[in-house]
Formats: sequence, C-alpha cells, structure tokens
Amino acid sequence: MDTQSQITETLEKLVDLRKVEKHFQSTMNQLDESYQKLDELHDILEKEYQDVKQIEGLSMKSLFHKVLGSKEDQMEKERQEYLQASLKYNEFKKTVELLEFERDLIKKKISDVSLYENKLIELKKKREKELLMSNSQQGKELMRIVHLIDNSISRRKELMAANQAGKEAAHFIKLLLQQLKKAKDWGSWDMMSNNRNSSYHKRGAIDNARDLSYKSKHALNRFQKELYDVGEKNYNLDINIGSFNTFMDVFFDNLISDWVIQQKIKNALHNVDGVYDKVMRLMQSVDHQIKKVDLELIELESVKDKIILNG
Repeated sequence: MDTQSQITETLEKLVDLRKVEKHFQSTMNQLDESYQKLDELHDILEKEYQDVKQIEGLSMKSLFHKVLGSKEDQMEKERQEYLQASLKYNEFKKTVELLEFERDLIKKKISDVSLYENKLIELKKKREKELLMSNSQQGKELMRIVHLIDNSISRRKELMAANQAGKEAAHFIKLLLQQLKKAKDWGSWDMMSNNRNSSYHKRGAIDNARDLSYKSKHALNRFQKELYDVGEKNYNLDINIGSFNTFMDVFFDNLISDWVIQQKIKNALHNVDGVYDKVMRLMQSVDHQIKKVDLELIELESVKDKIILNG
C-alpha cells in the first residue's frame, strides 16, 4: 500500500475514533450527573428509613400526641414511602452501573487515538518528503509553503524573545516606580521630622531606586535590541534618572536641598512613568504581532496539510 493510501486509511480510522471520543465525553457527563442524583436518592432513602425506625420506637400515647391515626396506619405509610424510595434508588443505581460499564468499554477504544495520531504524523512526514523530492507542481507548492512556515516560525521566535525581554523591563520599571513613589515626599518629611529611623528609610528608598534604575536600563537595552531584531525601530527608550544623592541627616536638611531633591524625584517619577507606558504599548504591539503570526501559521499548516493529504 502506498503512502497516500495509508494516510487515507488512517484518517478514516481517526474520524471513527473521534466520534467514539465524543461519545465517551457525553457518557462521562452523564455519569457525573448520575452520581449526584444517586447521592440525592440515597439521602432520601436514609431519611425514610429513619422515619420508619422512629415510628417503631414511639409508644401509642406518644403517637397519639404527635399525629392523628393509629400506630399501625402510620407504620404502613412510612414503610410504603421507604419502599418507594428504595425502588427508586436501586433502579437508578442500575442505570449508573450500566453507564460505568459503557464508560470502561469506550475507554479501551479511545486509547488507540494517540496511536493513530502518531501514525498519521509519521505518514505525513513521509509523504511530505516524497512530494518535496518530486518535480511535480504539488511538490513546488509544498516547498513554497514550507519556506513560509519556516519564516513565520523564525519570526515568532524573535517576537517571543522580545516579549520576554519586555516583561523583564516592565518588571524592573514597575519596582522602580514603587520606590520613587515612596521617596517623592522626601522633602516634606524632612521638614516635619528629624527622626533618624525616618531618614534611614528615606535614604533606603532613594538607594533602592538608584539600584533599580541600573537594572531597568539594562533590561530596556535588551528589550530595545530584541525589538530591533523584529523590525520595531520607531521608538526611543531611555531613562534619564540622573544621580540620587544621599544626604547626612540634620546637617543638610534645609529648605533648599529638600526642594531640589523633591523636584528631582518628582521629575524622575514622571519620566519613568512615561517610559513604563511606552514599554506597555510596545508590549501590546508585540503581543498583537505574535497573535498575527500564530494565525498565519495555522493557515499555512492547513494549506500544507491539504497538499500532503491530497497529493
């Protein structure tokens, strides 16, 4: 049997197995609902049984005060309700057992799905090689599609690298923004407090921001490089934070130095916030390109499959 005939045969088998798979899923859904219903019927059965036990334990005087009628009449009524609940429960239990049997039977059949899927993959690879080696029109068209797929896969890889670099840059910039927001009222704090602990925390926020600015710049440079690789050249990513000076407590806590530092921090915060927005917009652009390439790949793979399966 030639490769194309084997592909046709395997495809037909897979179509049948897919139907079995759908039936299996439907059976599983029925079973889930049936287990829930069976639990409900079991609860009703247990309640009716307890009602019978309760009536059996009542004296005639207690029964008279509790309900109208004789103990025998009440017992008969409760027994009938218990019998009815028991019949319903047992009947439904049989239904569940049949569904479980059907599930186990189908499960054995669908275990062959992966076997035939792998077989089809291998046959398609074999047929693809046959067509590529031939000098037929189908072989030439397949060659063209394969090249387009390779290009799309390569572009997607570059986009994913840019996406990862963008995430890293956004992460550090977000941390930097948090530290700058902590430090932005530094001047106001200094005018209100000379507490050493307060000054320590203020200097810490500035030092953390300075450290994060280096990491952010490094991450942005990497992001920029990855974006150039995918052809996104119309942007300017730069953080001009400048140097943050750490002052010694009270000696430098005057109105002028406070105002200068506060303005520097606010300017830096505004600048970094703008860069963060730019990075997020670029990330959206990259994500859009990834989705676009994914759709292209799906379409190209579909065309390739048609050529191979019908070749």
